[in-house]
Parts: sequence; structure tokens; C-alpha cells
Amino acid sequence: MQAKELRLWLIGLLAVAGIVSVVANKANSPWLGWVSFVLFLGSVVLYFHWRRTAREEHRARVFDREAKTDETRARSDQ
Repeated sequence: MQAKELRLWLIGLLAVAGIVSVVANKANSPWLGWVSFVLFLGSVVLYFHWRRTAREEHRARVFDREAKTDETRARSDQ
């Protein structure tokens, strides 16, 4: 998956965790509270996976200065 897709999944999972947490508090249900906590922990794991993927994608797009130099042209400082 790409970083953009992972970010959308992360936002969705956090929204679901928040909704479940509100429902758990309204229903006074400890079981639903634990479900919302597990969803939140899953979103934390997904966050770190998203950051790693975004960093790898960024590194792949970085301009490689050494590969793009033109050694045949005279430099301005010569």
C-alpha cells in the first residue's frame, strides 16, 4: 500500500475508535471500551507503518546529485 492509502485507513480507524469509545461511554459498557482501546492501539501501529512507508517513498523520490552531475562542462569557478 502507498502512504496516501495508509493515511486514509489510519484516519478511518481513528474515527471508528472514537465512535466506539463514545458509544461505550454512553452505554456504560466496559467491553466496548476495551474494543475502542484495541482499535486505538491498532491505529498507533498503523501510524508507525504509515510513517515508515512515507519515509521510504520520500527517499525513493529524492534527487541524487551525484548521478545527475555533468562532468564534461566547465565549472564557473575555474
